[in-house]
Amino acid sequence: MNKQINPFSNTAFKYGFGFFETMRAKNSKIIFFDEHINRLNSSLKKFKLNQVDKEEIREQILYEIKKKKLKDARIRISYSIQYESPLITYEVVPYVRTFQDNVKIAISSYLLNHGEELRKHKTTNYFLNYFEYQKARSKGYDEVLFFDNKGHLLEGSRTNVFLIFYKGDIKNLQIYTPDYNCGILKGIARDKLIEICNEIGFRVIERKINLKQFREAKEIFLTNSLHGIIPVRNFKKTGINKVVPILKNYFDKFFEE
Repeated sequence: MNKQINPFSNTAFKYGFGFFETMRAKNSKIIFFDEHINRLNSSLKKFKLNQVDKEEIREQILYEIKKKKLKDARIRISYSIQYESPLITYEVVPYVRTFQDNVKIAISSYLLNHGEELRKHKTTNYFLNYFEYQKARSKGYDEVLFFDNKGHLLEGSRTNVFLIFYKGDIKNLQIYTPDYNCGILKGIARDKLIEICNEIGFRVIERKINLKQFREAKEIFLTNSLHGIIPVRNFKKTGINKVVPILKNYFDKFFEE
């Protein structure tokens, strides 16, 4: 496979036609590696493209980590077509946390098409996500969330979102997250969080969520594979998180050395 991008013949560069995955590695342990590569290959199969060799990618990432002597790394692998052949590029750099401990979120004014199939794949066509994220950052926010043209909550520019509801104590809590069929990326951290909740007896409901319900949530948090669980400090109904710290404690074990 080619190793250098030619901007004049590369499909991701010219057309935004490509796929990517971002991962984290600690002490040469690539967290959720299989899940990420399986998702990538699933998208490649959907679009009738050559799938990648999982072990070849693992070896290349570990080689880069070792060469750069990284104990905590952020990894991005990108897949595109160049000269009519697959091109895989690697970015392996020191991990830097880009979210605060408690983030402030904005809501995008763009309403996306309900059920859009392309959003279910992690493509390199990230124009709107990047543009809205940068606009939110310029106004003092840490992340931006999108709704669709039917009024349903979708996801963040680089995160999935969860809402927590309860009255009084947390014994009968419910956790909502947007329905996959609304057209969202099935995040790896999202799926892991749902697994954790099932194991500890917290009920997660994947459903359509409107703005009114969003504003009634007691607690809100985001997830992604690099940072895990990201508590939200605005919009929610309560000042002190009761549930998010519990979930974060479970999830952070994935990042332990």
